[in-house]
Amino acid sequence: MENPNSISSFASKVIGSLPVIGLVARIFSDEGGVGGDIIDFAEFRRRVGKKCTFNDSRAFYEFQDRRGKSGDPLYVLLCCWLAAVGAGLLKSEELLEGAARLRISNDIEFEEQNFISLMNEAKEAEIQRIVKDMAKKVAEGSDEVNFPEPKNLPKEAVQLQMKDLQFLKQNTET
Repeated sequence: MENPNSISSFASKVIGSLPVIGLVARIFSDEGGVGGDIIDFAEFRRRVGKKCTFNDSRAFYEFQDRRGKSGDPLYVLLCCWLAAVGAGLLKSEELLEGAARLRISNDIEFEEQNFISLMNEAKEAEIQRIVKDMAKKVAEGSDEVNFPEPKNLPKEAVQLQMKDLQFLKQNTET
């Protein structure tokens, strides 16, 4: 994903906010994501497909051979998309419910739309919370803005991620 503090990200937001130019940019952009738009699953798949090597594709299908239907590359990519786009917006329960429904129904389009609506609701709720907090601070006469400190991941989560990363590196080297 793109760095949100880069010049190209800023330019994309400016272009996306201009009515006619933003519309034209969205029409001609093959990757989407203009002006801070949520990148939909099809655009994410396109981006991954452009950067995917032969070994990466082979790893996807080897995973499917080991896991069966639940290891389908589209299911795996949907989970990667949710991690990339929905991080911090979706609750674990919502993700697990969606994955369970997907495994039974095999309706990726429905789950994509469901997750997008959940992300939009979460964004709206966060915006309302921020506005409410700022209004409260203004009413109290305080103009100090405090940002929460980032939280470190638990050691177990870091170890699992490192183990997965090492597994992926082994598969790309062979």
